[in-house]
Amino acid sequence: METTRCPECGRPAELVDRCVLESTDGPVEHAHVRCVLRHRFWLPVEYLTREPGAVGTPRRTPVPAAALRRR
Repeated sequence: METTRCPECGRPAELVDRCVLESTDGPVEHAHVRCVLRHRFWLPVEYLTREPGAVGTPRRTPVPAAALRRR
């Protein structure tokens, strides 16, 4: 199980699924994230943050939830 932080509330979240979606700039890997408070997002993996002690998840700067909703 891979973990990250919820982009909306910052609490622990699980990476449920991953897929690659096409874009005008080429393929972009996306992840389905489910928070402990039941928030759910599909977002590019470049926006994920790593939980302390987690292995294999990229460490990135969190993106404000409002920015994700505009996509």
